[in-house]
Amino acid sequence: MALTPKFVNPHGQGSRTVFPQTILASPDQTATGSAGAATAITVTGQSGRSIFVRQLAWSYSATPTSGLITVQDSAGTPATYFDLHVTEGGPDGWVFSPPLGLPSGLNAVVTLAAPGGAVVGKLFVNAYVHM
Repeated sequence: MALTPKFVNPHGQGSRTVFPQTILASPDQTATGSAGAATAITVTGQSGRSIFVRQLAWSYSATPTSGLITVQDSAGTPATYFDLHVTEGGPDGWVFSPPLGLPSGLNAVVTLAAPGGAVVGKLFVNAYVHM
């Protein structure tokens, strides 16, 4: 699932301070996998701009046999920026403070690993593109 950023000025039309950010419209910021399969969300990068990930939330419907959540870029050999084992079912999450920044021009690929068996994964990503 790919997300395309939309720029807005959170300070109102005509404001001198402009902080472009991505507004991710529901349901594109969430994904539900199939039984036993990985779940992934790709935030589309833009030339000369960096993606910043603010928050991740995830859940498995039961205890996974091999739970893992990662944030990688879309480079030829992807770099991993966040990698966390998930050992229990149910909801969990992570807030990046400050937000996790990726190099400019690259996509952010957030993956909730295949849990195995009939377990289903759900994933939420809150991210924005900075100029």
